Amino acid sequence: MIGIGIIGAGNFSSRHIEAIEKIPSLSLKVICRRDAASLALLTDKYKLKGVTDYHQIINNPEIDAVLIATPHHLHTQIALEAAATGKHILLEKPMASTYSDCKAIYEACEKSGVKLMIGQVAQFSPSFIAAKKCIASGEIGEIFMTKATSISFWKHGDRKDWHLKKASGGGYLLTVAIHQLDALCALIPSEVSRVYATMTNVFHEDEVDDGGVILLDFKNGQKASLHYSGFKNGVNDICIDFNGDKGSLKIDNTKGAFLGKDQNYQLLPASFSKDWMNEALVQQWEEFSNAIIENREPAASGRQTLKVMEVVFAAFDSASKGDPISLH
Repeated sequence: MIGIGIIGAGNFSSRHIEAIEKIPSLSLKVICRRDAASLALLTDKYKLKGVTDYHQIINNPEIDAVLIATPHHLHTQIALEAAATGKHILLEKPMASTYSDCKAIYEACEKSGVKLMIGQVAQFSPSFIAAKKCIASGEIGEIFMTKATSISFWKHGDRKDWHLKKASGGGYLLTVAIHQLDALCALIPSEVSRVYATMTNVFHEDEVDDGGVILLDFKNGQKASLHYSGFKNGVNDICIDFNGDKGSLKIDNTKGAFLGKDQNYQLLPASFSKDWMNEALVQQWEEFSNAIIENREPAASGRQTLKVMEVVFAAFDSASKGDPISLH
């Protein structure tokens, strides 16, 4: 049985708690939240032990692994301390708020020999899994062009202040659109070689980005783009379109994955569920558990995600300088 501790039991934590309870190999021991009143609501509801200091989790010998789901700028310190005490880590996205911090977290986990998985839950959605199988089968042939779109309501009522500050790793790309960028990179069998980006905050008076376009060149010659925007009023559009030499493929978590041929789209089997988010969280925790038990690298690993984060911060650099950024 793998003992689990949650550090940062915020508004989304109920879903994590309920997912963990469905995995026989996991035992949730304790949760941490700095706000004692909010913590009490969770501990009473789920009959759990609660603490307000995360050190009581990472120094607890009954805890084998932790979920770190704090504000973005707090990820690094907690992850480094957790790795130093030998805890396996499921770290909510984004990995960290700077590339150097992402690299430090990855290297610390490698040095300590602990598993590091990033909470890119979209990789466990039915549409992503179906699309991955479709691409691997060769059904759409060689992919040459991909467009990811992330357009959604940004400043809703529960948007945290730290989501809107640069110092705390806020902004639409790091908070929302990173799901699409990560999924895009995970499904294209090559690494990014060059990044060009332009960003705006046209819809809101905040210091962080709420829109942008990122153009990607891959080492194998493939091209891709990410178009993202947060709005005050509109219609969500979150999808990825792949164009291959034998067909097209569209991913939309709210509708499924669709194979496109002869001017028609066909829904791929088992690619849609109305409850996809909760189901994906269970799959994510199961993968994390299995990686620990089987002593292997998990999906959405620290190694894989570090490459995605290099792209993210190259995009910020490109948008600031107005020039494309080449990656090594």
